[in-house]
This record gives sequence, structure tokens and C-alpha cells, in this order.
Amino acid sequence: MIARLLVLLGFLAVAGWATPTSVAEQQPALQDQYGETSGLADFAQQPVLAIVVSTRKLRWIGRWEAALRPKVPDLVSIRVADVTDEPPPDFARAASLLRERVPEGISVLIDMNNEWANRYGLDTREPCLLLFDRDHRIVAQFRGRPRKALLNDVIGALRDYFPPQLES
Repeated sequence: MIARLLVLLGFLAVAGWATPTSVAEQQPALQDQYGETSGLADFAQQPVLAIVVSTRKLRWIGRWEAALRPKVPDLVSIRVADVTDEPPPDFARAASLLRERVPEGISVLIDMNNEWANRYGLDTREPCLLLFDRDHRIVAQFRGRPRKALLNDVIGALRDYFPPQLES
């Protein structure tokens, strides 16, 4: 009986089932428009909000950030640009586009293969927001522009993970 269990555990380990990997380890790191590599794994044990948009809708990254930051100052976020142009541009062209359209110092990861959209079933024609808990499991998902009702829903979800700071 124990021998069978050991054989089964050995098989599962070889198959990759015995050692669970977190979402962050499964999601590959990407380069931003400045050539820096980053991803969910860089935020170990931290909740993270991912804002994923197509390169054609980059303005929504700034609008979501501007709407959320004053209300959730400790927000940890990553921004991902899903490259949807036909034919797909090369990385250098995508990075140049981001440097032109995104304020300096705002890092946006460039997803040349649309891995985020494919992995999470996202339609990036409108901004997609994914809230990951400390273990990087998705706990909330939103899609749309930062209009009042949706903004309130997102802020409500974020407050569970990024408590408001006490007024002094």
C-alpha cells in the first residue's frame, strides 16, 4: 500500500502535479517600454491590481490610475499592453509607441503574444482589471472605463486588500 502511494507521488511529481505553482510563477515576466523585466512574481505576498488594455487603448491606463490612486494610495498595480495591431509590430515599435503615449516613468509591460488576454480570457478592446490576492489568485475581475458605478465597484473590491489609511 505504501509502495503504491510512493509510486503515485513519484508519478505526480514527474507530471508536475505534486508541486503546485502559483499564478505568478505560471504568468511569464514581460519587458516594459524601457526594457525592464517584471511580472506578478515581483510582488510576492502582495495583492496586485493588473490593468490590461490593448495598445490602441493606452489612454485608459492613465485614466484608471488617476481615478484609483487618490482613493487607494497604497495600491500596487501592474499595467500590461496587449499588442493587437495587424500585422503585429516588433518589440521596438511597441516600446516606442508606449514611450510616446504613456507618461514618463509609468511602466507598462508589453505583451507581444497576448499571453494575459489568452490566459484570462480577456477582451482588451476595453480596459480589463484583475485583482489578485496575496497568493496571486484572481479575486475580482472588471472590464470597462472608469465610470462612477464601475469605479465604485473596483474601489470596494480594492479596499478589502488595500485598506484606507487613517486620517491624522
